[in-house]
Amino acid sequence: MNAKDLMNMDMETAIQWLLHGWRWWINELGAMLPPEWRERLTRRSHAVAEINKSGSLVYRNEENNEPFAVKPRGPIKFLIPATQILQRDLELPLLPMSDIRRMLALDIDRLTPFQTDQVYFDAEITSRDQESGRQRVTLGVLPRTIADKFLTFARDNDLEPAAIGVTARGGATAPCFDFLAAMRDAQGGDAAQRRSLYWWGGAAVLLILNLALLTYRDSANLDELRQTVEAQQAPVTVALRTRDKVDHETARRAALLDRKQKNSPLPVLDAVTQAMPMDAWVSRFEWNGRTVHIRGQRKTSGDILARLEASPALRNARSLNTETHGDPGTVQQFDMQADRQFGGVR
Repeated sequence: MNAKDLMNMDMETAIQWLLHGWRWWINELGAMLPPEWRERLTRRSHAVAEINKSGSLVYRNEENNEPFAVKPRGPIKFLIPATQILQRDLELPLLPMSDIRRMLALDIDRLTPFQTDQVYFDAEITSRDQESGRQRVTLGVLPRTIADKFLTFARDNDLEPAAIGVTARGGATAPCFDFLAAMRDAQGGDAAQRRSLYWWGGAAVLLILNLALLTYRDSANLDELRQTVEAQQAPVTVALRTRDKVDHETARRAALLDRKQKNSPLPVLDAVTQAMPMDAWVSRFEWNGRTVHIRGQRKTSGDILARLEASPALRNARSLNTETHGDPGTVQQFDMQADRQFGGVR
C-alpha cells in the first residue's frame, strides 16, 4: 500500500485498518504478560447459552454445568454445536498466538476446503514442546453462513453474545474457540470498539495539539525575548563603551596619583629636614624621583647617615665623600645620597 492508496481509502476501510492495528498492539502487549496475569486481566464470563433439542436457549454455569432458572445478567457466551465447525490439529513452531493467527489467515485456503472470505476461524494451543521448539495447535473454522444464522437466532432471543464458541471436546464444560472477534474484524469492529478507538484518537489529537501549543508558546516567548534583547542592544553597547571609558579614566587617574606620590619632593624634603641635626645645614638639594642628593656643612656632633637611614621615607643612605673627624666645633663638608622608600617598608 502506497500513499495514493491511503489518500483514496474510504472511512470504513480506514477504521478497519485502525482496529486491526489496535488489536495487534493489544495482543502483542498481552503476549508479553505472564499467563496468570493475562488470566486476571481478561474478563471472564461463567454463564453460557446453548441450543437444546427443542430449539430454545438453555443457560448454564460453565464451571459446574448447573442450569440457570432465568437468564443471567452480564456477558454470556453463546455455544453452537460442535458439528457445525471444522477442526484440525496442526503442528507449528513455538510462536505467540497473534503470530499464529496471522499465519493461519494466510493458509486457510490450503488447510481447509474454504476460502478466507468464506469462514471465521480461531485457534487454541493444546500442547507445547520447549525442547523441540514445536507446539500443537487446534484450528477451528466456522462457515460465515452458519455463523450469521446462529448470530441472528441469538439476537432474536434477546441475547448479545460476549463470545461465540463450541462445547469443549471430551465432555468438558468450558467452551473452546471464540469466533466473535473474527466476526467483528470482518464487520469492521463493533460500536464499542469504534467508540474506544475514537476516544483514543481524540486523546492523541488533543495531546498533539497540546504539544504544538506549548511549542508555539515557547517559540513566541523566545522570539519576544530575542526582539527585546535586540532592541536593547544599542543602549547596552553605549553603556559598555561608557563603562570602558570610565574604567580607563579611573586607571589613568590612579596611575597619575601613584606617580605624583612617588615623584613628589615634599615627603623627601620633610624626611631630610627631620634627619638633619641642629648643627647642620644643607646648601644643595637634588631629587630625581628615586634618589635624593644632599650637600652641605655640619659640625661633628651628629651622625647624619644614621638619622637618614632611620627615616621611614628613606633607605640606603650613603656618603659620597671621605669621612673626616675633626675637632668638636669644626665645620665639615658632607655629600650624601639616599633612596626613596615607598610604603614605609624596608
